[in-house]
Amino acid sequence: MRRTFRRAFIAVALLLLLPVGCESPPETAETIVQKIIDAHGSADAIGKAEGLLFHGHIQALVQEDHGKVWILYRRPDRLRVVIDMAKSAEDRLYLEGRGWRNSGQGFVEVSGVPLDVMAYQTTHLDLAYHLSRGEYQARLQEPVTPGEGIRLALTGRGGEEMVVTVDPARWVIRTVERTFDMSGQAVSMGVVYEEYRAVKGVQLPFRI
Repeated sequence: MRRTFRRAFIAVALLLLLPVGCESPPETAETIVQKIIDAHGSADAIGKAEGLLFHGHIQALVQEDHGKVWILYRRPDRLRVVIDMAKSAEDRLYLEGRGWRNSGQGFVEVSGVPLDVMAYQTTHLDLAYHLSRGEYQARLQEPVTPGEGIRLALTGRGGEEMVVTVDPARWVIRTVERTFDMSGQAVSMGVVYEEYRAVKGVQLPFRI
């Protein structure tokens, strides 16, 4: 009787200990980056895309104005944005480190913050691709909480930093933020990505 009871007790103890050993390891910045790449379609599928074309409706947030927008991006680092609104219009052109803007009087080359903003827009539109190529150092902004958005700080080779919020269920990018110095004042600019759909094996946002 004693021997049988002892064996049963040992078996129960082993069963209680097994779930602890089966717990998933904690998420790291590296594992999250890989999940982002996979969620957006895999490094192979993302790499096959030569560019992106967005066309749709644009609504101004500051004033009552709306219209149409065309966003054409091609690798490497080439961007054309055409905005045609009821009260205003703008044409932006970014070519591998140089930028121009046309508000109705012809294209004028820009520098400083306006150029940095163009570079930022060029980067965040194709961020999953840049991550797949290891172009950013990633670190967690805070510990990962199950069910809540995950925030990653990404530092580029030139020292520029962006903060990315990742969907904890689908692992797609939800927001991208970058802070700019405008006349001594820190101004944060962000973009929100929603309504992801598959296009030729790549997940793209249909609402920005």
